[in-house]
Amino acid sequence: MKRATFCVAVVLALIAVARPGRAELKMGIVDLQRALNESVAGKKAKEQFKVEFDRMQNSLKSEKDRLDRLKDDLDKKSVVLKEDERKTMAEDFERKRRDLRRKLEDADAELRKKDSELTGDILKDLAVVIQQIGERDGYTVILENSSSSVLYGSKSIDLTDEVIKTYDTRKK
Repeated sequence: MKRATFCVAVVLALIAVARPGRAELKMGIVDLQRALNESVAGKKAKEQFKVEFDRMQNSLKSEKDRLDRLKDDLDKKSVVLKEDERKTMAEDFERKRRDLRRKLEDADAELRKKDSELTGDILKDLAVVIQQIGERDGYTVILENSSSSVLYGSKSIDLTDEVIKTYDTRKK
């Protein structure tokens, strides 16, 4: 919410400054998420991330399946087991369940880190391209067209396609 308020304040300040006799206000918007998803490097990063995600998911799924089988086994045998055997089996199940939960949390953190590694450099490069387009074409301001900061932007000021094309051309 603070970001949206800041962007509105910046735009209002620019409009107030752009009085008759001064330079014309020229604005543009860029959908960074779309630029990331549709650029060649972004698509490649997304594919690499999916491979990593699938690998982790398969590994954790097999552990979850083993845990489910252990739970079923515990439920079936709990009636016929001695109290101390049932307690030992239940403690083993709980320990394995906690271990799996920790592995899930670790996998989530690792995936977030991997996503950041794969997309961080691309986003930095996109920012450079946007700055160069802004300077080259005389833009006063270029805003990110995210759902929280730009409520409306005419297609005529959307620079996303140009940013993607310029970025892909430079990365070839």
